[in-house]
Amino acid sequence: MKHGYAGVWLVAVAATLLSVTGVSSAEQVFLKRSDWLRKIGPSVEQESVLSETLAQLSPEDRVEFTGRLLKAIARMPVSPDAKAAAFVKAAVACIRDTSGELKNRVIAEVFAVVPVEFLPTVTDELAKRFNQEHNKLSDADYEAIAIAAVTAAVARNALTDEPSVRNAFVLAAFLRGAKNREALEPKLLALLPDARMRELVASWLKPAIEGNYEALLAAAAAEDLGVSNEIVIKLLGNATIDRLLAQMGMANALRDVVDAGFEMSPSAGGSSVPVDFGINRLPRRPSGYQNQSKSIRAGGSDASDGTPWYRF
Repeated sequence: MKHGYAGVWLVAVAATLLSVTGVSSAEQVFLKRSDWLRKIGPSVEQESVLSETLAQLSPEDRVEFTGRLLKAIARMPVSPDAKAAAFVKAAVACIRDTSGELKNRVIAEVFAVVPVEFLPTVTDELAKRFNQEHNKLSDADYEAIAIAAVTAAVARNALTDEPSVRNAFVLAAFLRGAKNREALEPKLLALLPDARMRELVASWLKPAIEGNYEALLAAAAAEDLGVSNEIVIKLLGNATIDRLLAQMGMANALRDVVDAGFEMSPSAGGSSVPVDFGINRLPRRPSGYQNQSKSIRAGGSDASDGTPWYRF
């Protein structure tokens, strides 16, 4: 018997509150907010610390952690290519092992917090992972996923200075990998709050979907940093953040920048996962019961080949 989309999301959300051994979230020991706040800087510097921290975060803290992690990366004293790779790594890690409404909020936080000049790279890399065929999703399932994620992002982007531009990046990330783009695009545009924004975003979408972000950067008065996707891909595949910083002699400088610029007041943000950065790599710490599916396909089962939604 098949369950409705919303019901499956609720099952997935409940599953994330259980550890791989089946221990309930009430029995798990999560980091206190004051403790994980101190781990933001080290998490930017060292992949191992990020992995450990993500594994100990409560669901309630994951969105805030995502936002703070991304803001810390924005202060990294490294090249644009290295910083772009760090944003992608963090975004993938924070999105990958969450489910349901929480996954949508984390996606929204990524597109709301990453500086606009780095969103072209982040959008390109997330679009690969959101791809409908890559995740083996039907048109109906992919549409439901995209609508839920875009709805969350539109609400979050309303709190930023560039809501139209950021919304355009979100739509581009989902439309690029859609099999039936012509049918999905008007449905996603309809989620935008007013006619003027819908018109603006529609005018930017075609070139953005094709990888041309000049109009979007110009609209946000953001500088084109000349980030090389080729270099970013190499960094994603071959270097962890801590190794990269060590090679550049920047680790101590980064800790100083992050610690000195860290405010302790609450802000939007949160996250979820150990750091595995291959497109098809599965998380080291699966969410849900052991052997439980994480798919949002009808009935909660994975695709016929065992592929879960968001094949990170």
